[in-house]
Amino acid sequence: MKYLQVRGGQKLHLVMEAGEETPAGDIIRRGYISNPLCNRPMGDIIRMTINLPLANACKNCQRVYRAWQRRQDGE
Repeated sequence: MKYLQVRGGQKLHLVMEAGEETPAGDIIRRGYISNPLCNRPMGDIIRMTINLPLANACKNCQRVYRAWQRRQDGE
C-alpha cells in the first residue's frame, strides 16, 4: 500500500500496489496501481509520496481501509 497524490497540494490517497488485493477482492497486476480507495478519479499526472504527515491523508480512503481491515480480522 502506498500513498498517492493526484495533484500538488492536495490530499494523499491510499492505493494498492501490484500483487495486493483490493477491498473489492481484485488483485493488482504487475506494473499497475489501483485507483484510490475512495474512488477519486486519477488524472494524467500522479506522484507517489513518502515522508508526508498522515494528517494530509484522505479521510475517505482511511475510512475504507479501516473497514476493510476490520472485515479481514473478523474472518
